Amino acid sequence: MANSETHSTSSFDEAQDKSGQAKICQNCKQAFTIEPDDFSFYEKLKVPPPTFCPQCRKQRRLSWRNDINLYSRKCDLCKKSIISLYSTDKPFPVYCQKCWWGDGWDPKQYAQEYDFAKPFFMQFKEFHNRVPALAMVNDDGIASVNCEYTQDFSFAKNCYMCFIGWKVEDCMYDHYLIDGKAIVDSLSSIGECEYLYDTIQTQKCYQCRNVYDSISLSDCSFCYDCRDCTDCFMSVGLRHKRYCFKNEQYTKEEYEKILREYKLNTWAGVMRAKKEFEPMLYKYPRRFAIMRNCVNCTGDALINGKNSKHCFNVQRPEDSKWIENSDTPKDCYDLSVGGELNQCYEGITPDHSYHSFFSIYSWKNSEVAYVDGCHSSENLFGCAGLKKAKYCILNKEYSKEEYEDIIPKIKKHMSDMPYKDKQGNVYAFGEFFPSELSPFGYNESVAQDHFPLAKEDALQHGFSWQDIFQRTTGKETKKLEDLPESITDVSDTIVNEVLGCEKCNRNYRITPAELTFLKRMKIPIPHYCFYCRLEERFKFRNPYQLWHRTCDCSGRSLKNGVYANTATVHQSHSFDKTCPNEFETTYAPDRKEIVYCEQCYQAEVV
Repeated sequence: MANSETHSTSSFDEAQDKSGQAKICQNCKQAFTIEPDDFSFYEKLKVPPPTFCPQCRKQRRLSWRNDINLYSRKCDLCKKSIISLYSTDKPFPVYCQKCWWGDGWDPKQYAQEYDFAKPFFMQFKEFHNRVPALAMVNDDGIASVNCEYTQDFSFAKNCYMCFIGWKVEDCMYDHYLIDGKAIVDSLSSIGECEYLYDTIQTQKCYQCRNVYDSISLSDCSFCYDCRDCTDCFMSVGLRHKRYCFKNEQYTKEEYEKILREYKLNTWAGVMRAKKEFEPMLYKYPRRFAIMRNCVNCTGDALINGKNSKHCFNVQRPEDSKWIENSDTPKDCYDLSVGGELNQCYEGITPDHSYHSFFSIYSWKNSEVAYVDGCHSSENLFGCAGLKKAKYCILNKEYSKEEYEDIIPKIKKHMSDMPYKDKQGNVYAFGEFFPSELSPFGYNESVAQDHFPLAKEDALQHGFSWQDIFQRTTGKETKKLEDLPESITDVSDTIVNEVLGCEKCNRNYRITPAELTFLKRMKIPIPHYCFYCRLEERFKFRNPYQLWHRTCDCSGRSLKNGVYANTATVHQSHSFDKTCPNEFETTYAPDRKEIVYCEQCYQAEVV
C-alpha cells in the first residue's frame, strides 16, 4: 500500500481526450491533455495554460511545502527558543508567532523596486531571502488558543503537533482535521468526530480506535468501511450493526468477553488485533472510490461534490480540478490544501481567498499572485509577509493607478525574460515558483511523501537536499519493555521519561494531555514515535492518483476464488457473468484488494 506517485502510470498520462489539446510536459516529457473546460477556466482567470503536466505541477508545488519536519531555533526578533519549519541554515530571519503577527516590525521595510533587467523569479528569490518568515503557519493567539505547535492550522484550541486543520479542539499528533474534538494520532478526520485514536478517513464517529473509511461509529475498534455501527470489533463492511466480531453477530455478553480476551489496553493485545485484522481487509469487496452525494466527479474521499475531477479528500468541491485536502473549493484548479476558496489556481493553502494565484500560505486575500505569507490583503504581486495591504509589488506600495499600469508590464516581462532552471524548464507568467528556489530540501518537503526520490536522483532533477535534521537517539531514560503491561498501571511519572522508538530509535516523550487521553480510552503507551506512526497511516491510505480499471465482480465467485457474491441481482450484469463496468480508481491494477464498481458494491455491501 505504498503511497507513492509516478509520472507515467496514472490514467491522465495515458488517456487523450480527442476534444482536448494534447501537450508534452516540458519537465517529464510525458503527454497530458488540456480539456476544453480547462481552457475556459484559464481564460476566465486570465492565466496561460500550463506547460507542466498535472503530476509535475503537483510535485513542484509540494516541494515548497514542509508539513512535519520541525527544528529548534531562536526567534530572530525576540531571541526566545522556538520550534520552526525552518532549520537554522535558512538565509532569511524566522520570527515566532507573537513577533511575526505583532507590530514590532514592518514588512514594507523590505520593499524593493521591480527590476526589468532581471527575471522575476530571480528577483523574488533575492527579496524572499530577506523577509522574516513565520516559524509555524498558524493563527495561535489570534483565532486559535494554545496551538503554538501546529502547522497550517486555524480556528483551534488546545492542539499540539497537529498538521493541517481547522475548527478543532484538544487534538494531538494528527494530520488533516476538520471540526472535531479530542482526536489523537489520526489522519483525515473530516467532521463531527470526538475521542478517536489511530483512525483514517472518519466522519461522525465517537470513542473509536483503529477505524478506517467509516461513518457514524460509536465504541468500535479495528473496523473498515462500516456505517452506523456500535460496539463492533475487527469487522469490514458492516451496516447498522451492534456486537459484531469478525463480521459475525454475538450477544452483548459474548462480545464483551471477546474484547476482554484481546486485552486492547496492552501493546501485545493491539499488535495481535492488527495482525488478525489485516487479512480481513482483502476478503471483502471495496468501493472503487469513496464518494458521497457527488455528481460528475472523479477522485477519492469526496463529499457533496459537483463537476470536480481528480480531487482527493475534499468536501464540497464544485467545478474544480486537481485539488487535495480541501474544504469548499469552488471553481479552483491545482491546490494543495485550502478552505472556502473561489477561483484560485496553483496554490498552497490559499484559505478564504478569491483570485489567489501562485500563492503559499496566504489567507483571506483577493487578486493576489506570487505571494508567500500574505494575509487579509488585495492586489499584491510578488510579495511576502504583508498583512492588510493593497497595491504592492515586492512589498512596495503603489497607488491604484500605478499598480494597474505596471502589472501588465511585469507579466509581459516575465514572458520576454523568463527564468530558466537547471533542468532547462522555462518559467514565464502562469507557472508556479520553480522548485530549485524552494527554501526546503526535497526530503524536507511533502513532495518526498508523494514522489519519493533518493538524494542522488533529487539532486539530478534540480532539487536541493537537507542533510541536517534535529532528532535525538540513545537518550531514553526508560526502556519500552520496562513499561507496565496495561495502560491502567502506567504511572503519571511516565511524562518525565524519554522513550526510544522501536522502529527508528528516535527519542520521544508522552505529554500529560496525551497520557490523560490514553488512560481514558484504555490505549497502551505507543512504542513508535509520532513520525513512524504517521508514516504507517500514510502507507495505509491510498495514493492521490487514479488508474483505469474494470470491476472485479464476476458473479458467483471472484476470479481468484477469494470472494463469492451473496446478492442474486446486480444491476449491471447477471449473477453468473462478469461485470463490464470500468472506472477511475486509486487502487492500482496490481493491488490485491477486491474492487467493485458502484452498482456491484451497492448490491453486495449496502
